Amino acid sequence: MRNIMPVIVAMGTLLMGGMFISHTAPGHIPDIWAHTYRISGILNGDVLARPVESTSRLHHSTENVGGHVDWSWIDYSHEQDDGYDPTVVQLDSITASDASGADVPYNNTATNSPVSYLPQLAGFAIGKAMGLSAGTTYYLTETIMLVVYACCTAIAVALLPKWRILVGVVMLCPLLLHRYSFAISADSMTQALTFLLSCMLVRALFKRIGVGTYVAFAIVCLLLAMCKFIYTPLVLLTLLVPWIQRGMKVRASSHGGQAERLASAWRDGIWITALGNAAAFIWLAVWMKLTGWFVTTPMMVSHAQMTQRRQALFTDPGAVVELMKMMALSIVTGRSNLNRTLDTWLIRCCWLAMAIMALALIVATVRRTLNGYETAFWWCASIVMVGIILLTYMALWLQYTPAGSVMIEGMQHRYFLPLVVLGVLCTAESFDGLLLSRDRVIV
Repeated sequence: MRNIMPVIVAMGTLLMGGMFISHTAPGHIPDIWAHTYRISGILNGDVLARPVESTSRLHHSTENVGGHVDWSWIDYSHEQDDGYDPTVVQLDSITASDASGADVPYNNTATNSPVSYLPQLAGFAIGKAMGLSAGTTYYLTETIMLVVYACCTAIAVALLPKWRILVGVVMLCPLLLHRYSFAISADSMTQALTFLLSCMLVRALFKRIGVGTYVAFAIVCLLLAMCKFIYTPLVLLTLLVPWIQRGMKVRASSHGGQAERLASAWRDGIWITALGNAAAFIWLAVWMKLTGWFVTTPMMVSHAQMTQRRQALFTDPGAVVELMKMMALSIVTGRSNLNRTLDTWLIRCCWLAMAIMALALIVATVRRTLNGYETAFWWCASIVMVGIILLTYMALWLQYTPAGSVMIEGMQHRYFLPLVVLGVLCTAESFDGLLLSRDRVIV
């Protein structure tokens, strides 16, 4: 069962994802039309957003940015629009157009780099080259994304030296597969890469790895940073890998030379992972600089307000204290975007799961049921995971929360989902150490 789990995950993902595709009406993915417009804009040369005058219900401001979008996608978004997604362009607001398309706004997706849409860009490009209708291209693109997602998750499970069945079952959870295994969105690629990186890290925690794996780490880290910047802190965990590998006891083979090769691998791994992290954060700094002149939801928080808030974080202790109060209240109440009841309960469940993870790790640390390297790694992983969510709250405060609000607006449970696999593995290792502590050799 353990050895065929990657196949089960791949087939299960394709089957369940296909069912979700068939039962999810076009336009019923968060910010779907903004993502669709963004992809079309990239293919039309607008890799970086530029000011546009047209508006949508979400982007009803004079600070809108976007790009040139094909008429086929503008028309399709209106054909499918039933009020679910407020990012559909308002036709009467379009002022710049030609026979091929028009300039439309998509502030909230303009910060995403083209890498986060690679599968979708392929689908849109194929549809455009073959003259397919927007509807056919839409489903083709979702199918391509689903196949890429299934491959990433299957490889991730195959890399695990343990917990394959547990992680496989988690990956097949409908909550994870619904929308975010196939969506025309930056979330799909981000979730696939975070799951892959999580399993790569756990493999390195228990198995010897070579230079090729370190190179793979660097590539995945850069790709993740190019998807959704808020999850970039996860790449810092790869810096622990050479240290962990160095701490493993090495048995030289009877032919000799194995110990030297393994020692050389972790020494090379130091500079490879360092370069991977440097590339990821340099890209992040450059991209944020290129896209930092606009805000994601100007009708809620203007660029001037965002700038004032960002400056206050470094100059006004009172503003920091106020932010912490808002964040704490939002966490305790499970405040969700538009105060949706289901999302609120799911956010509360996510925080409860994080609390259980932390409690299990604390007990395992106190009882010394994990060796020193495992303890250090899982504590760093836990801090990074919680830090990412707190950074998400801060980002929502900077660019989404209107002035006068007592809590941070815009939080959704989907922001927790890319961290699920790493969190489950941390919890499983902690409980496993507690249950089997008598069979453990503590270093």
